Parts: sequence; structure tokens; C-alpha cells
Amino acid sequence: MKPPKIFGHRGAPDVFPENTLEGFEHTIASGADGIELDVLLTRDGVPVVTHNHRLLADTTRDAGGAFLTKEGPDVRGLTYAELSAFDVGGIRPGSEYAKKHPNQQELRGTRIPRLSEVLDLVSKAGRPVDVLVELKHDPTDSAEPDPDDFVRAVVEVIDATGTTDVCLIHAFNWQILTAARRVAPAFRRSHLTLSKTIHPSGNLFVGSPWLDGASADPEEMLRQLADQDATVWSPLFWELTPEHRALARELDLEVMVWTLRGEEAIRKGLAADVDGVITDDPAMAVHLREGLLAEGTAKP
Repeated sequence: MKPPKIFGHRGAPDVFPENTLEGFEHTIASGADGIELDVLLTRDGVPVVTHNHRLLADTTRDAGGAFLTKEGPDVRGLTYAELSAFDVGGIRPGSEYAKKHPNQQELRGTRIPRLSEVLDLVSKAGRPVDVLVELKHDPTDSAEPDPDDFVRAVVEVIDATGTTDVCLIHAFNWQILTAARRVAPAFRRSHLTLSKTIHPSGNLFVGSPWLDGASADPEEMLRQLADQDATVWSPLFWELTPEHRALARELDLEVMVWTLRGEEAIRKGLAADVDGVITDDPAMAVHLREGLLAEGTAKP
């Protein structure tokens, strides 16, 4: 069994603040095969790397250095200069997020990076580093940008940084992936899934606007993805069944699972016969994979 590729989820949030240049630098230096990141557009059209539409109070400080007292402003309503006034280099002590990443280092003064800055790191890595570029877009929110325009803005940055060959367009909202197929057909596309029965924010349910007309039945859905020349199916690891993994492989779809946290989960992911694992601690995953190779239970 060939071991899966390892992707740092939002960089390496078990070690450094998520979606920061320091986290991505660490992930690349660890020997991971790729990074996963989230993209939103600012009011002045700059693709920036951050996960939530509204700044999280528990991970964001204002210009005066104080944690926000409530959910912050919408990224889409700020210019990049205005967004840069916020500090995302740490977690509020005692918060639920701090419990999730108890060993994360604090990096005071860290700003939300532009997508171009992160891709510049990738272009200078000295080796191929794959990038899962997740476009954050809610089909039920009328304030969202037009999917074609969003994809074009992101692709323009990717092309300008010379990273076209290593980037995949990655999304829960498959309207984005349909747009990518239409306006940027050369790009590989990665389709994220999460059942609504697992989490209220899940995109996989009957009549889901997130699936852009695709079936919520996993077998039918996978066949539709293959018919649309999709590259990757990216399910929650704990939802993946051997049968659906086998069908995806039969249909020439790569399977990349998310998000593995902690040694036990990473070990299970590395042994699951998938093509890629997305993890909060890519350095640990690389170390564990090296152990599997040394034991002879996996082949390079």
C-alpha cells in the first residue's frame, strides 16, 4: 500500500496560528506534500487566507491588542488595509478553541495573509507542494460574490505566482467547482463533503443547494463527479466507507480525507488506503509516515 500524501490543514494549527505564513512555512519545512487553505475576498477584491466570513473573537485582537469582545466584522466588508489592522497571532486563553489546540504557539502581531503571499512561499519551496485552495462560499447567502468572479479572482493570483500546476480548487459549495470547470477548466477540482446528519453545516443532504444539482446518494454522487471530470473527492474521514473508497478508485477519483487530529487519528488515516490526509499536525503525520515506511508496512 502506498502511503497517502500529507496536507497541513490551514497550515499547522496544532503548532502555529491557523492560516498564517508561519504555519504554512512550518508545514512546508516539515516535508508535508501540501497545504490546505481557505480564501475569501475583501471589499476591494483581494483574495485573503482566512476561514470565517466574520473574524473569530477567540483568535482575533484589535489594533489595541485586545481580543474582540464579540464576533468581528465581515471580511467581505473590509478593505485589505482595514483587515490588516487585526492581529490573528494567538488564541484567547481558556476558550474552546484553546482547548482544541492547547500547544499552539502565540505569534503576536500576525496578520491575515494575502493568497499571493502564501503561494509565493509555495513557489520558492524548491520542490512541488500541492495546494488545496478552498474557496469559502455559501450558496444561501446573497452577499456572496458571483461564483465565476470569485474563481477568476483566485485563479488570477494563482497564475501570477506560477503555481497553477500545484493548485486544486477545493470547495464545499459545488457551484464554485462548476464555475471553475467553466472558467478555469485546466485546474484540478476537489469536492468536499460532510453529511448534515453529522454536523448542521454539512453540505450532503437531499435537495442541498451546496451540491449544485448533484445527488446526495454517495454512489450516484461519485459517478456524477467522475462524469464531470472531477479530480478529488474529499469526505470527512470518519464518514468514509471501504465501499465508497473502492468505488471512487474505480472511477479514477482520488480520495483525500479531513481532518485528522492527534496521533491515533493520524495513524488511522495513514493506514486507510487513501490518497491524501489533511491534518492539523503535518509534522507529526510526516514522522508517523516515515515510521510506516521504515517498518515496511507501506511502500514509497
